[in-house]
Amino acid sequence: MQRNDKIRDFIESTLARTGRPVQDTDLLLEDGIIDSFGIMALLEFVEQTFSIRIDGDELQPDNFRSIAAISALIERKTTRLAG
Repeated sequence: MQRNDKIRDFIESTLARTGRPVQDTDLLLEDGIIDSFGIMALLEFVEQTFSIRIDGDELQPDNFRSIAAISALIERKTTRLAG
């Protein structure tokens, strides 16, 4: 399963407040898909699932704006760890 699909599955099955499918570019907070408490659950899911640690300076709205943004953050973190 691809990274974006794992994130989407978690959001849709656990956090989504809407009944519609979530696209990679949907604005998670702004569109009301998840709430601020959902961000904390999503953060924990991302750290556990992808074996990374999100640092305090990375807890910026832009990094969690959409599935695509979260995936890009994970990519940066895993690339840094591998390099």
